[in-house]
Amino acid sequence: MSDCRHVLEGVGVLRTTELEKILHNSSCKLCRKNHGKSILWLCLYPDCYALGCGEERDDHSTLHNQENPSHCIQLNISTWRSWCYACNNELLLTRNTPPVKGVLGRKPKLKILEPKVDENDDYDRGLVGLSNLGNTCYMNAALQCLSNVPALTNYFLECPDLVPRDIKPNLSLAYRNLMLNMWNNGNQSSRGYIEPSAVLHAIKSAFPAFRGFQQHDSQEFLRCLMDQLHKEMSEPVVCEDGDEEETKTEESDNIESLSELESNGSVGSEEPGEEYETASDTSSKLNNRKRKHEDHPDKDSGLGSSSGTIRIQDSDTGTLSSRQGGYQVSGSPSSLSDQEYLDARSDPGISSGSASPLLKNENLEIRHHKPRTYRSIVTDIFDGKLVSSVKCLTCDRISKTTESFQDLSLPIPSQDALASIRQRPVTTGNDEEDGWVVWMWKWVSSKLLFTLQDCLAFFFSEDELKGDNMYSCEKCEKLRNGLKFSQVTHLPDTLCVHLKRFRHDFAFSSKISTRVVFPLTGLDLAPWVHKDCVSSQTIYNLTGVICHHGTAGGGHYTSYCYNYLTRTWYHFDDSIVSQVDPATVMNAEAYVLFYRKNTDQVQGILRELSLAGRETNISLVNYYVSNPWLVKLHNMAEPGPIDNTSVLCRHGGVLPQRVDCADRLCTPLPPTAWRILHERFGGSAAVTCLKPCQICLATARAEERQRQFELSEFQLLRENDKIDISSSGDCYLLVTSWFSTWESWVLGKAREPPGPINNRSLFIQRGNSFSLRPNIDHFKLSEDIWSLFLSLYSGGPEVVLRPGGGIKVNTPRPAQVASIAARLRARCNEKGRVSESN
Repeated sequence: MSDCRHVLEGVGVLRTTELEKILHNSSCKLCRKNHGKSILWLCLYPDCYALGCGEERDDHSTLHNQENPSHCIQLNISTWRSWCYACNNELLLTRNTPPVKGVLGRKPKLKILEPKVDENDDYDRGLVGLSNLGNTCYMNAALQCLSNVPALTNYFLECPDLVPRDIKPNLSLAYRNLMLNMWNNGNQSSRGYIEPSAVLHAIKSAFPAFRGFQQHDSQEFLRCLMDQLHKEMSEPVVCEDGDEEETKTEESDNIESLSELESNGSVGSEEPGEEYETASDTSSKLNNRKRKHEDHPDKDSGLGSSSGTIRIQDSDTGTLSSRQGGYQVSGSPSSLSDQEYLDARSDPGISSGSASPLLKNENLEIRHHKPRTYRSIVTDIFDGKLVSSVKCLTCDRISKTTESFQDLSLPIPSQDALASIRQRPVTTGNDEEDGWVVWMWKWVSSKLLFTLQDCLAFFFSEDELKGDNMYSCEKCEKLRNGLKFSQVTHLPDTLCVHLKRFRHDFAFSSKISTRVVFPLTGLDLAPWVHKDCVSSQTIYNLTGVICHHGTAGGGHYTSYCYNYLTRTWYHFDDSIVSQVDPATVMNAEAYVLFYRKNTDQVQGILRELSLAGRETNISLVNYYVSNPWLVKLHNMAEPGPIDNTSVLCRHGGVLPQRVDCADRLCTPLPPTAWRILHERFGGSAAVTCLKPCQICLATARAEERQRQFELSEFQLLRENDKIDISSSGDCYLLVTSWFSTWESWVLGKAREPPGPINNRSLFIQRGNSFSLRPNIDHFKLSEDIWSLFLSLYSGGPEVVLRPGGGIKVNTPRPAQVASIAARLRARCNEKGRVSESN
């Protein structure tokens, strides 16, 4: 019961027909957001009945009360809960003293909880075609499906300050502008379609394989697009203790579901010879064979865009080794020989744990790069993890490999393989509720049709490793028969499923046109989830389908997408958009499917927050939460702990690069709303002020001084180098990939400096002789420039090209590095004194 007396003057008397008329095509009177896109509140003051949205940042319903204080009672038309601004409390219209008269005093039997479509509002958001720019249907179909992933689209629309603007090819900015044009009516073309030319140009710049006008695979385009978006939008992960997370190797069955980047934030180098194998590598070797089936002998493991640190646990010893999957981390040694160059362990006077003598002053610092783990909105939405276990059938030793995936590539099994899988069917738990007709249809369809569940069961089934695919057991140190199976340890918010319809043999390509039946709602992955899975929600609903029409030699791509605003399915065929029935979608020949986790559990929290947001008690402080995390809260089933690291540093202050936009990237919440969020999700501590972090500002200034010093010193040495090193004298060689990374950093194009120098890809060693490896791009430097890089970053080895031909390879000694650094420091100090005198 409630006892609000303001109902006597603040609530009008309405009949059912009058209420239906008011709520017909309901929308906010200011921003015109309708019931499908916002929580609407109805002012109950007699003869007013104005509707206003209840957004955290644009609370037009509260604004209406501030302008009209006597209009103090408002009704949430979704939950039928009311709020009195005068009492500053919730009231019950159906159980209040004094009672409320008219239809408002009892909950009417009206269909007012469903969103009403207004033909005059902007309800066609997202329903925009993409013109074909010359065999780009593969791109258009993929972009439409990604566009209808609410978490990704709303992140780009609501957090534009996080999109970088000073990098190339800047695919993220082109994608953000495309989403703005597709989901903002003010920028939509009057023709009903737009040209995604900026996205196409950025993709061609990042991936030359897409240049020209050839037809390409839509799923390959998706992988490249998401990899590049992750690269440009990535941020270092911050641990709970406040330090940035480094690559770790402690024992754990659960690996961080994050992609690894190089030190400059780029994808691992493709240069040959980057990884090396020595006699010391035997302890970390693993026959990481990909999943292989007899009826599909391709070597695809089923893990698209596999990334993240991979750890291998020995069930006998409990030890754990690690390697980098997908993205490589620059500067991480690939063997003990590499580590010898990085740590200079051959010198007994130097501790084995130090990378080089630490010679620092105000102007000179020897760089010690530590591999970082990176995350982005792409990995937050699409990254999942699974653990693959391989059991040796001879010694029963079990090896576990955990790896990340951005899509699951599922083979379509043969009839024989499918029959063996169906011998142990997975129960759904509702068989007793189904009638005999449904049971008969399931039995008949199981004999005639392939289902998506069949493909999943086949992929996660036990795979016997024998014959040419035997398992290399580390304990037996021989090839043995093994048994392999996989389980999911982390379910992504949006699951991307790729059906492997194309087979490419030596001189022939073919397409598997078998129809695979897939559910529109209620896809349950619980049967293939590991017992230690961190995800609690296992139910998925379909949100997009990419279809391929034609043969392996050519064809056409279209897509079906579910618009979450209209709750309707649409068919996208380049520039043509049409509404379709769900039955039409179910009959499609799917190639790539997008499934989104069911978000019903989050809706209750959002309603509770909406009521808490109406709190008008005077509070001495505001509690700030970053908008990127709030986007996840509104669009993801499991947003995770409260995360403010996109705006705030580990010290609790605003990051230097976010000072100008911190107020736009954070939302102030009342104390009650903050407590609800923190009790439910945990995570970051309370942030009550947005002030720049002086520690991080000082660090940023010091890094900028270091960058300018290295750049000016290099330019000075280049100008003073009068010797033609190509004709006489020794010259020092430096691998081009490392120099390019350093160049990007000093010119402000990369966020981090490179790791230690690794020149081992430049030469081939045969016994005691060395020869220059052919076709490896490298720079020829003078001794002074080489000494500059060596003193700052350490590493090696030192590769010297002799005038008469041949090369000399030396391991830099710590004493040599210290001497070079001392000379450089003296020159740096001398330059500083000259600058001060001037």
